[in-house]
Amino acid sequence: MTVNTRTVKLGIESGPGPQTEGYVISEAARFCGMSVHQIRTYLDMRLVYACGTTQGGFRLFNESCVARLKLISSCREAGLGLPEISEFIQALDSGDDRQCRAVERQIQHTIAVKRAALHRCTQVLTEATRGHD
Repeated sequence: MTVNTRTVKLGIESGPGPQTEGYVISEAARFCGMSVHQIRTYLDMRLVYACGTTQGGFRLFNESCVARLKLISSCREAGLGLPEISEFIQALDSGDDRQCRAVERQIQHTIAVKRAALHRCTQVLTEATRGHD
């Protein structure tokens, strides 16, 4: 499947003001398999920032922004909650390696707990299915 994208190029601009290129929010959402509403929520939570705006005031997202959104999406798919993701993003943004490792260990523990719960659920479902045969 190919995704049609449109990079907005507004001409030569420098300094403060509109960004010269990036993806509008709907395109960033498509790239990341998210809804526009989800991205707006992550913007409100300061998990991601737009890299700029068009002259019309639309937020733009560059490759770095899209990579951050994909990270958030992966964390959500892994079953992490927004508080855990927020803590991880803050650790990344702080640049504190020790804090990043601590949050990473916490996330690995959370994932291990969820994996064990899924395994138990599978076992119970298997046993229940055998009981119906």
